[in-house]
Amino acid sequence: MADQSEMSSRIAVGDSVAYTESFLDRHSRYPSDMPSAQGKVKALHRLDSGIILADIAWNKSGLPMRVNVKNLCRLG
Repeated sequence: MADQSEMSSRIAVGDSVAYTESFLDRHSRYPSDMPSAQGKVKALHRLDSGIILADIAWNKSGLPMRVNVKNLCRLG
């Protein structure tokens, strides 16, 4: 699996993103709009621990605004 630095180099501000299939598989028992959600990356934040979080403007309401980049994939 790619580390956080590799993931952040694949996802940049302005990218269109969705949740990864592996993330959706792990959370499939919860009914939600996650599988059809698409969003635009508005900002990236590197935590002291090395984790990188992305601020996302989603096309669906009720989804978390800040998401770990390891749970996102670029669209297009």
